[in-house]
Formats: sequence, C-alpha cells, structure tokens
Amino acid sequence: MAEPTNFITRIQQMPLQNKAVLLITIVLVITAGIMLTTWAQKADMQLLYANLSQEDAGAIAQKLTELKVPYQTTAGGIMVPVDKVYELRLQLAGQGLPQGGGVGYELFDKTSFTMTDFVQKLNYRRALQGELSRTIRALAEVEQCRVHLAVPEKTLFVQKNDRPKASILVKLRAGRKLTPGQVQGIVHLAASSVEGLDPRDISVVDTSGEMLTSPAGDEGFAATSSQLEHQHMIESEFEARILSMLEPVVGKGKARAKVAASLDYTKIEKTEEKYDPDSQVARSEQRNIEKSSSGTSGGVPGTASNLPGTTVQQANGSRSQSDKKNETINYEISKTVSHTVSASGGLKRLSVVVLVDGIATAAEGTKEKKYTARTEEELRQFEDMVKKAVGFSTERGDEVKVVNMPFEAAPLEDLGEAVKEPVQILPLVMIAARYLVPLVGVLLLFLLVVRPLMKTLATPPPAPMMVMPQAAQSEITRPAERTSQEQLTEWAKKNPKEAANLIKGWIQEK
Repeated sequence: MAEPTNFITRIQQMPLQNKAVLLITIVLVITAGIMLTTWAQKADMQLLYANLSQEDAGAIAQKLTELKVPYQTTAGGIMVPVDKVYELRLQLAGQGLPQGGGVGYELFDKTSFTMTDFVQKLNYRRALQGELSRTIRALAEVEQCRVHLAVPEKTLFVQKNDRPKASILVKLRAGRKLTPGQVQGIVHLAASSVEGLDPRDISVVDTSGEMLTSPAGDEGFAATSSQLEHQHMIESEFEARILSMLEPVVGKGKARAKVAASLDYTKIEKTEEKYDPDSQVARSEQRNIEKSSSGTSGGVPGTASNLPGTTVQQANGSRSQSDKKNETINYEISKTVSHTVSASGGLKRLSVVVLVDGIATAAEGTKEKKYTARTEEELRQFEDMVKKAVGFSTERGDEVKVVNMPFEAAPLEDLGEAVKEPVQILPLVMIAARYLVPLVGVLLLFLLVVRPLMKTLATPPPAPMMVMPQAAQSEITRPAERTSQEQLTEWAKKNPKEAANLIKGWIQEK
C-alpha cells in the first residue's frame, strides 16, 4: 500500500503544468492503443463490383445497408468484407442487381392500372434499350454500352411511315478492339430485336468518337476491311507453316518468314445454255390424212329408162377425187443450262522471303562464338521445303527467296530470364504489414512514451534543502577554541528536530 500511496503523492506534488502534460500523454496513449487494435481487427475489404453506374451503385448501397453489411465506396466501385464477397454477389444477382446501367423487362414487374398508353410505350422502349445494352455488354471487349432507339409511331392515315433507327455507344476495355465481324454482329443483333429496323439504319460509335459501322451506301468499304483481314489471316497462316518446317532444323528463333499474298476478290456469276444439234428426240407428232372421191352414171331417171328392151342414151357424168395429207413432227434438241458462281478470295500469287541465321560455334578456350554461313546446298533444301509448305505454283508466278544472313538480336531462349514476370510480392508485404505495424507501433509507444513517463514518475521529487538556522550557523562559525565537531554536536543536542531534517535531506540528495 505504500507504493501506490507514494506514487499518488508524487503526482500530487508535481507542478500543474506537468500534470497537464501527463494527462494529455495518457489520453494519447489510450487513443493510439484503441486505433491500433481497431485497425488490426478490421476485416479485409475486397471489390464487390467495379465500374458501376450511379443508379446501380445507389441501389447496391441501399441493399447492403438493409443487410447490415459494412461497405466502402470507391470511384465507381463498392468494397465489402472479403469473406462475404461471393455470398453477396449471389444475393444481389437474385434481386437483379446490378442492372447494367439501365432497366430491362423487369420494369413491367410492377404495373399500374392508371398507366397511360404513352407511358406504357415509353417504358417498353426503355426496357428494350436496357435489354440490348445488357446483351451487348456480354462481349468480352465491351465494358459499357448505351442503346438509343428512335421508333416512329404507326398511324393509319399516313401511307409512308419513317423507318426506325438505332444508335449504339460502346465503351471498350483497355487494350481491346472490336473486329468488323463483331461490329456486324452487334448491328444484326439490334436489327433482329426491333421490328422494321434495317441494319443500314444502325450506327455503332465508341467513346472516342470513332464510327465503327460504315455509312449507308458504303458497303464497299466494309467489304475492303473484311478482305484485308482475310488476306492478313492467310499470310499469317503461310508464315506459321514455313516456321514450323524450318525451326526444327535451324533452331528456334533462327528463321524469319514474310509472305505477301495476292488474292482475287472478283465475284463472277455466269449462266450458259448449250444446244446439241446431233442429239434430238421427237417430242410430239401429229398426222392428218384426208381422201375424198365423187361420180355420176346411168340414164335419165324415170319410167322409160327402166322398161326392158328400151335403149336409153347415157347422160354426161362428172367425177371428182380429193387426197389431203398433213404430218407435223416436233423434235426436242438436247440443251444444257449451267449457272456458275466463282468464289471470291482465290489465291492469285504468292511472294515469300525467308531469312535464315547461320551457325554459331564457340571457339576452343574462349567464350567468343564463330559464325559460319549456310551452304548453297542447305539453302536449296530450305527453299524446297518452303515451296512445299506454301504450295508453290509456277503457273501463278509464285516467287520464293531464301537468304542466309546473321541475326543481330539475341536468341529468344537467352531472353527468357529477362522477360519473366516479376514476383508479385506486394500482396505478401501488405499481409505482413497488417500484423507487423501494430506490433511496431505498440513497441515504439512503450519505448518513447510509456517508459520515459514511468521513469519520471518513479523518481522521487528532490527534498527541500534544509537550511541551518542563522543562529546555528553563527554558533558554528563563531570563532572559539572548540573544534567544529564539538560545535555541531552541541547544536544537534539543542535542535534535534532540525538536525534530523538536515541529515534526511543529505541522504536523499546523495
């Protein structure tokens, strides 16, 4: 009980200024300890969703508040505790969040009988735009998408209605690009989703303002882009064939190939009808035969000519005969009808150039390498290999050239160590710092604040110097025959209390 009492007594004997400093120090120590403990026990936060629109971010934040889940908002993203990320994603997905920057057909989940026809049509257009945006965002290259539809209303009294139109704005991910085929896919997706929408009335633009679709009536430009892409694909295929043949022989990275392919994109449609006069077949036959004959002979009609023994003068008679014959035969001549469509993109000509490195051998006793060029026989063999790999044809006028030249660049295998990805040590450092920083902070707090404070409080305040009374000093210093020891002894006998205090002060001072 003596030590606490002595400690409190020392604090009470401290000046007011020192007491204020001590109180402030104690408050700072407690605050720092609470902050370090809270920071050490704080849960790790992980990204729940990124690149959210304001509508989605607000809806998700409201849901997290209802679920009593702590969260942090960043620029377009929301952070939640790491152990609840996947669970929250499933829960929010079940409630239709995030919506992708627009509403879809869930807009009609809650309907009202007081909704007007105009509002109903407007909601349908909004829902269709939102569904198209979500579908287009499913592409790996597209980060955000907005769809605007201009659909004119149908009327009964207008003979010619305006055609619907669509505008699509896409925001691509960093380093990504849409191919012409993907752009056409987006166009046909929108055209198939909106009744009466023609692909020529759809515009696709990226956030940099670049027009990704060709203007109406400029189909030739789109075809040219597709043709260039097809040509590049064929050239790359030939180059890969050449390298796959040469690298196993000359070594990896010791051969370079470049192919220039000339393609024919002319599309020819031809219809032919050929008749063979030597091959005929009777198709139909018609014959008409008509014969007619008539004549008159005998006497005059009556009784006299019929009596026996009566000679009757013969009258003059007339005879007519008709013979008619018609014959029609239709012959069918053999006919051949052919419709030929020549496929475009045929290979017209190939030009191939191949560079082959020489042979580098290390000299004896040194680290220097000696370069040896390829022989003519080797180059001819390489050329034959290249011709067979690309399907060389003299009729097309193909050209193949194999050249031996020393490569200045270092082999790829030597660069392997240099291009290795650096070890990702930042996450490890962050995990270690999470536990080391509180320990270091507590240690510094103890060494720089608590320990000096305890040492200061443990040191007793110096006792006031006991001043010998002036009378005693005069008696001690007064000249006399007695020695100093005798004088002190006599003074101590006369003033025992003051002598005890004086001795106590001397002891504490030492």
